[in-house]
Amino acid sequence: MTRGESDVVAAIVKWSESFIEQPHEIFSGLPVCPFARAARLKETIRFEVRSFDMDDALEDGGELLRLVGEFVKATETDGLETLFIIHPDPTQPLSDLEAFVLRLNARLASGHLREFQAFEAHPQSKFRVGGVYTRRSPFPSFQVLSRRLLKKGSDSLRGSPYYREFTPDMLRAVGMPR
Repeated sequence: MTRGESDVVAAIVKWSESFIEQPHEIFSGLPVCPFARAARLKETIRFEVRSFDMDDALEDGGELLRLVGEFVKATETDGLETLFIIHPDPTQPLSDLEAFVLRLNARLASGHLREFQAFEAHPQSKFRVGGVYTRRSPFPSFQVLSRRLLKKGSDSLRGSPYYREFTPDMLRAVGMPR
């Protein structure tokens, strides 16, 4: 990893530590993501800094789907939980990233990677839970996680008030209702 790539990853980790992993009243005193700190400390996150093309064709032999395929194998063999692909240019348009992630999720759902889902984060993200912009990261990025892991995490929070500010669309994104 180059010095520039290390700085990009360090900025994402700092954002996670100072915001994503911190308790917040909107989430009933739980962190924005109650699982981020444990994943970071267990080193189950694979960070990749890539100047990916938002118009990538997402073909089987392409770099991004190859990375996702490697990650999927590593979830089975090495215990990885999250693939975090970060674009080092923070000026990439939000609309391009959102369209890219929609296409990526459609591509994942249509084949042997259907058990995985991607989520975007961006410096200008409009995604909010109870008025809190939870996906305003320092760089455009997307994360890939297994639906099994998402279900396990959401199941563990079902009886808590964590989801009280989630819209029906947000709940569907984490596989609820079941």
